[in-house]
Amino acid sequence: MKAKLVWTFSGEGSLKIAEHHVLHLKYFCEIEKVDVMEFGTEKQTEFTSIAFMIVQKELVDTLRQTLKPHKGFLVE
Repeated sequence: MKAKLVWTFSGEGSLKIAEHHVLHLKYFCEIEKVDVMEFGTEKQTEFTSIAFMIVQKELVDTLRQTLKPHKGFLVE
C-alpha cells in the first residue's frame, strides 16, 4: 500500500512555491535515504497548488512527524 503526503500552498505564486518545496523534499529524502516512488506538483486552482510525494505506507508515521504534511491519504 502507498501513501500520498501533500503540502498545500496558496497565493499568486503558489505553483512556484510548490515546485520549490519539492526540491527541499528531494534533498531531505536523499540525505535521509528515504525511498520515494514519486514527487510532484499540481495546480489546483489559479491561487492554490500542492506539492506531494508518494511513499510506502510503512514510512508515513516517521515522515509525518518530521516533514509535517498538511494532508495524507492512501493510494493504490
